[in-house]
Amino acid sequence: MGSLKVFIIRRLISMFITFIAIVSLVFVLVRCLTDPFELLVFEDPRITEEVIRELKAAFGLDKPLWEQYVIFIYNLFRGELGYSLHEQRPVIEVIMDRLPWTLALLIPAIVISTLLAIYVGMKTAWHHGTRYDIAVTGVALFIRSMPHFWLAMLFLMYFAYQLGWFPLYGAYTYGATYSNVFEFIKDVLWHMALPLSVLVVREVGMYMLYMRNSMIEVLGEDFVWLAKAKGLDERRVMYRHAARVAMLPMVTITAIRFGLMVNGVVLTETVFSYPGMGRLIFEAIMNSDYFLIQGAFFITAICVLVANFIGDLIIAYLDPRIRLR
Repeated sequence: MGSLKVFIIRRLISMFITFIAIVSLVFVLVRCLTDPFELLVFEDPRITEEVIRELKAAFGLDKPLWEQYVIFIYNLFRGELGYSLHEQRPVIEVIMDRLPWTLALLIPAIVISTLLAIYVGMKTAWHHGTRYDIAVTGVALFIRSMPHFWLAMLFLMYFAYQLGWFPLYGAYTYGATYSNVFEFIKDVLWHMALPLSVLVVREVGMYMLYMRNSMIEVLGEDFVWLAKAKGLDERRVMYRHAARVAMLPMVTITAIRFGLMVNGVVLTETVFSYPGMGRLIFEAIMNSDYFLIQGAFFITAICVLVANFIGDLIIAYLDPRIRLR
């Protein structure tokens, strides 16, 4: 247990340093964007330079960069994320409206794609070198080469536009009235089906290859050959012996995927006009909304770091060798 405590402390310190580095980078990149108040002048020419100076002073954007950074970090640890210039309300309120939609899309996508990737990868590894393996691996490589937005547009054009099976945009039917909560859930699931399918298909195509390679490596281990030599049933050897060991790397990969999928969520939500964090980040960048961009990336960074930390704890618990590194 002592080694596990030391491992947790080291990971917490590393996570804190990574967090500071991320928010610092976001702070710098955000200020490389266009001045947000220039958009106000473009939208309403009646706004004078004096008004712009007063607004910058009110939001602290007239101070030196180092002073803005100190205030930014101080406010973060107070839980103060600022005020959205575009939405005209506190950033935390905007994020709390959008975050549940992204989590409702992201978590099922990770769970379903992980289970499918493990199963398909395990089966292809067991039939390594056969036509089944070649065909499935080829399809997986093809899917892996597809950008999220391109796959999303294909799904949108065919299943929503041509066949009309699913809605073209949104997370629910705007203006609809529901007699009970189950009708609302049904409507939400109907709207979520296409973006969820895009994320699942893309992720399965990518990560079944990791499981396949891990499984092939494990199948060459001595304990697997010993199990086969004992005359154990093939299914038992595959599921209870080889697969349990091969799945260990997938724990770490699944945690990392939470961070990597943020990029896919941004593109997918943008294509489907899904009102989640991905769409919010896109809108904030397009509107040069300083404080909203900072807040959105801040919350996203926390979610990714926590997911990776949980993944590290699970793998360290399952494999004690990790704690000693």
